Amino acid sequence: MNILVAIIAYNEEANIADTIHDLQSNNFGYDLIVIDDGSYDRTKKICQDLNVPVLSHSMNIGSFGAVKTYFIYAFRYQYDILCQFDGDGQHIAAELSTIIDPIRNKQADYVIGSRYIEKHGYQSTALRRTGIKLFSKLASRTIGKKITDSTSGFRAYNRNVIELFGKRYPYEIHDTIQLLLLAHYHGARIQEVPVKMKARQHGTSEFNAVHSVKYFLRVFVNFIGCSLQKNQIR
Repeated sequence: MNILVAIIAYNEEANIADTIHDLQSNNFGYDLIVIDDGSYDRTKKICQDLNVPVLSHSMNIGSFGAVKTYFIYAFRYQYDILCQFDGDGQHIAAELSTIIDPIRNKQADYVIGSRYIEKHGYQSTALRRTGIKLFSKLASRTIGKKITDSTSGFRAYNRNVIELFGKRYPYEIHDTIQLLLLAHYHGARIQEVPVKMKARQHGTSEFNAVHSVKYFLRVFVNFIGCSLQKNQIR
């Protein structure tokens, strides 16, 4: 199977080299690409110096703009499996096979790497954990399957999900809940697997207190919007 690992990054010059080195040293045959969401620091230059192709947005449009870009790219170049890997250094390349294997073995179409199944490694801040727990309960009830880490950025998708978001779904993507629900309504088999994550080593997350509150409100709106699209996405 052709596998693409898409690193999403915005002003990650302090973390991106270590992230790429981790992936390159644990590469079992996948392609790498960096989706640079309009960085104004040296993120793009560092990637190019490390011989990793970069797709750059001309301006910052948010991490889910980068998600839409990698779906389109993976569909266009006919990848069988697509994985998201964040450029901030929190994901661990040695865990990639854990989220890819259920797809390779045809056990799942959409796999989420959850830090809350075995609760090892970095568990995020108390504020974010509260929101994640709430959204995970809502998602679990909606799809009829227990989800513990609904906002995890460590995910893998098969060709059917790639085609859904890279071709058939022409609208913007706003958050992981939207991805999860729409994939479920499309018939995707969703599975969570336990993974470890690390704390960000340099810089600060975009999810400060104000951003988190706005994000929580937006997710509730997306729940309603996804429900209205339920019959159109099948």
